[in-house]
Amino acid sequence: MLLPYLINNWRYSNAPEGKQPFEKVLGLSKYGFGGSFFIGAYDCILVSQSYTFWEALNTMSYWVVPITAMCATFASVAYTVTKIRGKDGYANYVLASLATSGVFYHWQRNGVLTHSFAVALIACSIIKKHGDLINWKPFPLDAELLTQHTTFPYDFTIVKDPRGRRPWE
Repeated sequence: MLLPYLINNWRYSNAPEGKQPFEKVLGLSKYGFGGSFFIGAYDCILVSQSYTFWEALNTMSYWVVPITAMCATFASVAYTVTKIRGKDGYANYVLASLATSGVFYHWQRNGVLTHSFAVALIACSIIKKHGDLINWKPFPLDAELLTQHTTFPYDFTIVKDPRGRRPWE
């Protein structure tokens, strides 16, 4: 009950930039938490093969805490820069990406990796901002695209039943 509520109601793009900071931080952090939870579970089970609770907690927190913190940092810095500048634009997302890269550096302690991450994050955030400004969605998640087909329309039986179709078919 709580999960569908969070998925449907708390989204980053529901409010314009510079409005509803809590919704924006929570809306972006839920994606970071969900993605890092699966990365951490993969690491716990297959890579690290954690046997005790504390090893599993340590491995999960290695992934979950920094990635969720990076998402919260991006949302809060983008909101703050929008409020300070008074306008919405690409510079807000570039500065938010640079602040997020600072959190990434403190997590990984690798300058070359952080630089590559910063360039990739800036490029992705500019594409996202450009899509928001011209109302373009690179990955549309519309209801008609996510329909589930419950029956297969063809009958592949070799020999037909002489009694005909059953009521449950």
